[in-house]
Amino acid sequence: MKLRYLWALAVAGSCGGVPWARAAEPLRLEEAIGRALASNPVLVAEAAQLRAVDIHAQHEGLPPPYVVGGELENVGGTGEVSGARSAETTLRIGRVIELGGKRAARQALGRAEVAQQRSAADAARIEVASRATARFIEVVADQQRLVQADERVRQAERTRRVVASWVAAARNPESDLRAAEIALADAELAREHAEHELTSARTSLAATWGALSPDFEAVAGNLAELPAVEPFEALAARLPDTLEQRALLMEERIVQARRHVAEASRKPDVNVSLGVRRLEGSDDQGLVMSVSVPLGNRPRAAYSIAEADAQLAALAARRDAGRLERHQALFEKYQELKHARTESESLRERMLPKAEQAFAFTRRGFEAGRFSFLALAQAEKTLFDLRARDVEATARYHTLLVEVDRLTATVQDTTP
Repeated sequence: MKLRYLWALAVAGSCGGVPWARAAEPLRLEEAIGRALASNPVLVAEAAQLRAVDIHAQHEGLPPPYVVGGELENVGGTGEVSGARSAETTLRIGRVIELGGKRAARQALGRAEVAQQRSAADAARIEVASRATARFIEVVADQQRLVQADERVRQAERTRRVVASWVAAARNPESDLRAAEIALADAELAREHAEHELTSARTSLAATWGALSPDFEAVAGNLAELPAVEPFEALAARLPDTLEQRALLMEERIVQARRHVAEASRKPDVNVSLGVRRLEGSDDQGLVMSVSVPLGNRPRAAYSIAEADAQLAALAARRDAGRLERHQALFEKYQELKHARTESESLRERMLPKAEQAFAFTRRGFEAGRFSFLALAQAEKTLFDLRARDVEATARYHTLLVEVDRLTATVQDTTP
């Protein structure tokens, strides 16, 4: 899989071809994608379906079989044909001789169906890799959220201790201690929620390779690194070659192949058989030959041809509509991507440093008795809210980048 975003979150270095084994070392993105591509049940099903379609195509491409048969006449009657004295025994072999290139048309249809299933398998691989990457991003984000939740609990506990000592010294009212205890309980509840969210995200990631429970403790990734994105024009130029476009092209080729089958069926086949007949009454033998040709093939074929033409017209309209929808979807994702990057950079470069300075200044003033508990609580809330927004913005940026890459994935982005 040659996905452009694959290395964005990966730790420096290469895992080579060694399978990942449960260990203390965190799971990396390329390892997670590799495991998903190797054992995801959907991909296993797609591979089996490809084998089934290929076998079906080979079967449909076979020539008509020979037919061996026999007849026994004038046996067990009355009078001159009583018993077996006047019996006539015929042994014949026959076969349908196809005309009009029917076998070649069926073989072409089989090749088109195999190509369509192969394209579907490629699209499934892209989908699985994208899903694994998006879930990996969510695990990284939840790990950061848990770290922030732990930090918030530590800060709340530190504040509670200071307030408790001041309440004991009659410097602060009892209500400040109750408020500090509520803030601590709320922080502990948020941490417990973050733990559950991380457990769910890890389980969801493990499900991409068919595991019911995760066999890793942590993942390694850095959401702060925001990979550059190509200009919109360069991404839009990839749309005509995407896997979705190829899927429509494969479907069109199948309809065209079925139309060729229908065209070939206009010419009737010839059913020829040759045999030997033995006449028991005269003890003689003779050759028997029969030829039959069905009638009415052209009117029946005309219906199939008209149906295929209508399907081709529908596919052309769907292709045009899909092209516009994909372009619009890409444009919307691209705008969201730019906004997520702007928000993340603004938070990190302008807002968070000021919030951290304000919190540090307020805490020093609070511990020195110059600021109230309310001022400290507000500064702390502002800081942690901004940190949470930063995680959301960076995670959203990477997730949108995955979606943009999925929308613009081409045939060249897959390996045989």
